[in-house]
Amino acid sequence: MATKLPIDCVLALTYNCNARCTMCDIWKIKNSPELTLEDIAKLPDSLRDVNLSGGEPFLRKDLPEIVAAVRQACPKARMVISTNGFLTPVIDKAMEKILKIAPDIGVAVSIDGIGEMHNTVRGIPGGFDRCMETVRVLKQKGMTNLRLGFTITPENVEHFAKVYDLTRELGIEFTHSFAQSSEFYFGGKQNVNNPDPVVLKKAYKHIINSELKSWNLKRWLRAYFASGMCRFITEKNPVLDNAPGRDFFFLDPTGDIYPSVVHNMILGNIRKVTNFAEFWQSEEVEKRRVKVDAMKTPVWMICTARTALYRHPFSVVGWIVKNKLFGY
Repeated sequence: MATKLPIDCVLALTYNCNARCTMCDIWKIKNSPELTLEDIAKLPDSLRDVNLSGGEPFLRKDLPEIVAAVRQACPKARMVISTNGFLTPVIDKAMEKILKIAPDIGVAVSIDGIGEMHNTVRGIPGGFDRCMETVRVLKQKGMTNLRLGFTITPENVEHFAKVYDLTRELGIEFTHSFAQSSEFYFGGKQNVNNPDPVVLKKAYKHIINSELKSWNLKRWLRAYFASGMCRFITEKNPVLDNAPGRDFFFLDPTGDIYPSVVHNMILGNIRKVTNFAEFWQSEEVEKRRVKVDAMKTPVWMICTARTALYRHPFSVVGWIVKNKLFGY
């Protein structure tokens, strides 16, 4: 049976970055190539979720054109732009055009702590205030698909629940990730990430129970994702099987296609692809997937977990019912 076409991907539009994050060295990469509109036109129309990331995507002056190209190639895909939020005037101007192209597009602004904690993690003095101004500007535009994204590290874990509470105050969404290591992404940064488990579990308990108290299916699913992330961080064991390189892929600025940002196996290059379906279902790519499976690299990220939830609906529903009734 031929491998189904992917439904989820992250596009690293550029490795140019104006942040100096402690858990990522992408900003040290100089003169990196960038994905082109021609590259994006080759994306499969099977995609249902596309994250426009980087580096900092708003450093691309043609970002509105990129959004239009994704919309044309993948008309059914939900799009989210992940940004550090530091370029408020640039973001404001670009979003004027982008919202006309894709009114339902989301924006995720990275916030890794309150006040000086965020400034320290992101390496930008005054960065927190600039991000909050960006959020204010985007809310003024009437954006509802808006969220803060928190990256867990040992130094900021005590701010994890605080940033979640901030999203509740602002009336926007919350998402989070765990700083991992990669041989080719994050500028090759090797992160030793062992946050205090007591603080971590207490924060997760607060966040998960708060999400479960709602009557919103999306928030219930986020609670499940969070419980899986807690287990992944503490046990390095994903709660569900992922399918990187099958349901999901990562596309870097050179055009290389990876199973995920932590699986160092190039499946191919988008610039050499003439027909994505033929490429994705080829014997050569399937052989590389077998090698990816043999790596046994544990992974639990929103982009890979989302497809895992689709694959295991009964496990997810059972967990939600149990924990909504009795608490996490």
